Amino acid sequence: MQNSVYPPDRLRYNVPAMNEGIVFEPHFIDLMKSSTRILVVTGAGISTSAGIIDFRSPGGLYEVAVHRYDLPYPEAIFDINYFKRNPEPFFKLSAELLLTDIKPSLCHRFLAALETNGQILHIITQNIDMLHEKAGSRNVVEGHGSYRSGRCISCEEIYQFDDFSAGLLRGEVPHCSICGGVIKPDVVFFGELLPDDFMKIYHNRPRADLLLVLGTSLTVHPIAGFALDYAPRIPSVLVTRDPTSYDRDFDYVFHCALDDFARELWEVLDV
Repeated sequence: MQNSVYPPDRLRYNVPAMNEGIVFEPHFIDLMKSSTRILVVTGAGISTSAGIIDFRSPGGLYEVAVHRYDLPYPEAIFDINYFKRNPEPFFKLSAELLLTDIKPSLCHRFLAALETNGQILHIITQNIDMLHEKAGSRNVVEGHGSYRSGRCISCEEIYQFDDFSAGLLRGEVPHCSICGGVIKPDVVFFGELLPDDFMKIYHNRPRADLLLVLGTSLTVHPIAGFALDYAPRIPSVLVTRDPTSYDRDFDYVFHCALDDFARELWEVLDV
């Protein structure tokens, strides 16, 4: 990736959503049409319209979980040390999340259409819901892991989702068939390393021609830092419901519902 700022005299646009519709500046449309190596970073905001509550908002997952599962602190649900002492709350929550008939949002489907059109380099997601793949995207890097696989926390035997899903979907703690240890899905907890496929990209930054950040306030690192490192170097777009501390680091900023952004842009691009 180039180290110079792109371009040296770049103009910065702040484009809010208007009540009568989202305004797309002509240069932005040209940029979206011409980009063929779009690096996408997504957070919880892309999945909320699909029915998945985000983590940190009032009434979000942390606030609900701390009371429902009698947690000592909200983040304990994803704390590896707490999990080793008491894995039941995580699996009860997982059953609720996975049993819900959740379908990809319109924004998920829009990204899949861009990929089919040959425009997506990678989708780096902070989400563990696997909705990008359900929408049809293939160039997905799950930065915080997923339920797709798991491993025994005692002997490290590797399992696929189908191997432990039956008990998990009942809210039960799945156990290793070899040693009897707890099978933990490959969801990244606090205190754990991020997946190898993300770390490879993190340390060997691919060449991209556009950064598209969707539904994240960019507070969770290192994925946030990964995105923010690209923002001043290539054309960049941030779409969030609410303002963030990093709005000024991006060329285009849209504060709106992500599905509204995707719907109107999809119609304009006709991909």
